[in-house]
Amino acid sequence: MDTPIINNLFTLMQRYRMTMRDVINANELGLNAMHVRCLHIIEATEACTANDIVQKMQRDKAQVARLVKDLMNLGFIEKNASKEDKRRFILSFTESGSALLMKLLAAQKEINNSLCKGLNKAQLDTFLSVVDKMSENLK
Repeated sequence: MDTPIINNLFTLMQRYRMTMRDVINANELGLNAMHVRCLHIIEATEACTANDIVQKMQRDKAQVARLVKDLMNLGFIEKNASKEDKRRFILSFTESGSALLMKLLAAQKEINNSLCKGLNKAQLDTFLSVVDKMSENLK
């Protein structure tokens, strides 16, 4: 099969990332795609730790530690010792981090609507099924 699937996927992801960066003013905030991914993981994971991010992003601990430090220095997240285990640090959003997350979620909804414009449910279901299968194939 000579279909340039990778080129199409790359173009789609680049356009998505650029649109998201523009909508949340990522350049002015000092954020990149990895920071945004961290924010999503923190939001989706109860009592999120840096190790949770390591596992979900499949990145090394040092890289995640830098991302967490960046987000803390920017004032979007904070870490506090767990009530159950003082050696374990739980990541949570600051007030400005929560506001950024709300802006991020709204932007994603808007971008999702743009992405799916003109597609019917069957086309979307097929796309999601194909992408899931391709992801599985690369595991």
